[in-house]
Amino acid sequence: MSLGRLGKNTIIYAVGNVGARAAAFLLIPLYAHWLSVADFGLLATLQVTIQILAILMSVGMRTTLMRHAGQYASAGRLGVLLGTSTLINVLGGLLVGAAAFLLLAPIFRSILHTTDVYSYVALTCGAGLAQALSTHITAVYRARQSAVRYMISGLLTAALICSATILLVRVFDYGVGGALVAFALAHALIVIGVCIDILPRSGFAVSFSRIPEFVHFGLPLVFSMCSELVIGAIGVYLLGYFAGLEAVAIYSLGCKLAQILIITTISPFALAFEPYIYSDTERLNRQKEKIARSITYLILVAVAVSFCLTVAVRACLPWIAPPEYASAFIVVLVLLPGFVFVGIYYFGETLLNVTGKTRRVGLTASLVAVISVLLNYVLIRRVGWLGAALAMNASFVLMGGLLAGLGMRQFRIPLEWRRIGALGAVMLSYLAAVFVLRDYPIGRFTAIFALMGVLCVLLLTHYGFLHDDEKQLLRRLAGRWSGGYCRA
Repeated sequence: MSLGRLGKNTIIYAVGNVGARAAAFLLIPLYAHWLSVADFGLLATLQVTIQILAILMSVGMRTTLMRHAGQYASAGRLGVLLGTSTLINVLGGLLVGAAAFLLLAPIFRSILHTTDVYSYVALTCGAGLAQALSTHITAVYRARQSAVRYMISGLLTAALICSATILLVRVFDYGVGGALVAFALAHALIVIGVCIDILPRSGFAVSFSRIPEFVHFGLPLVFSMCSELVIGAIGVYLLGYFAGLEAVAIYSLGCKLAQILIITTISPFALAFEPYIYSDTERLNRQKEKIARSITYLILVAVAVSFCLTVAVRACLPWIAPPEYASAFIVVLVLLPGFVFVGIYYFGETLLNVTGKTRRVGLTASLVAVISVLLNYVLIRRVGWLGAALAMNASFVLMGGLLAGLGMRQFRIPLEWRRIGALGAVMLSYLAAVFVLRDYPIGRFTAIFALMGVLCVLLLTHYGFLHDDEKQLLRRLAGRWSGGYCRA
């Protein structure tokens, strides 16, 4: 267990995760310019629903596969784990899909402001099942720590989604329905391709006696994962009900842009951190300092990415979407601190999962989800999309803090509070300055915040932010770089 390997896999997973999610961002200009604002809001609502349905349909089998892969692989029974968990996933998809037709149609009539409800529900359920199976099957690469194969599957997913969406939405003008079909088709093709790659080596079998064990482990995780999505989705649903689909479009665009932080930094860390912890559970108590350092490094990178992201969004937003979406930049600023806490949430969740405390994760996340619903209801009615952003931010901060606290009670991880506090102060100060100066011309805006970033680095270095071994590592890297540059 080494931080070097964790960092290497995190970078590889970042490339794959960025690839898998790239379609969502590459297609934003297409959606914003080719669909009406109301249709963009409709699609954003359905996309959020797909994510929730995919989690419900999975029955927690992705994490179940991750947690038990080492044990079953060493016994030569990985095919049993894969086959049984996949069967549970498919059965969960059929049950959730049937329930969706009974429950979602009446709700969607008032939220989506359309009479064509059942066709949208059917397409949404199909896309959700395709994504659930795709995420589950590709988890085998993570379980084997085959980060490169996972990266390739992510890049292929993005390429397929982009190609199919451009064909169906731009060329054939099938609108929102075409976007949903493209998403489902791309994920279905990934499932087929990955199965062709892994099944000859792993096998595929079903053990009906293992189903209760897997469901007992995985089902509580559904509440945790769904709670995370509910925190993000409830704002979309209530905005659609109280403020209309136009407000949903502005809020959703801001969320998508802010999620670049999660896609490039937070999720790759989580993808690498789970197998990093699960692969060496017996030595966890001797690795506390490394685990604490990994959280500090996560927050450091997240702060740096947030700096770059705010400038990039400020510069590119006029090119991404029409002027009606300008307020999405404020949504980005509000959400970034909460999204950093998503990484803290994954950290605490993993520590609890490794000890089998999945019920604590589910109960805590469900409690925060209920609080999030109440916050959204109150704030959206008062300040619209800004209230939705504030409620999401507060909810992720609360959930990250609670789960990290519960996880550290199991292992007593000595977090580096001084360094984490310094990074938090830097990030909040920077975002406040961006908000105040957001209307500056882009050239002056970029220059000011580039200088501010350099100043932050100098201050942190001057006041002893880095440990001695970290300084030595940076000197070695600088020496290698300068040596290579001189030879070149």
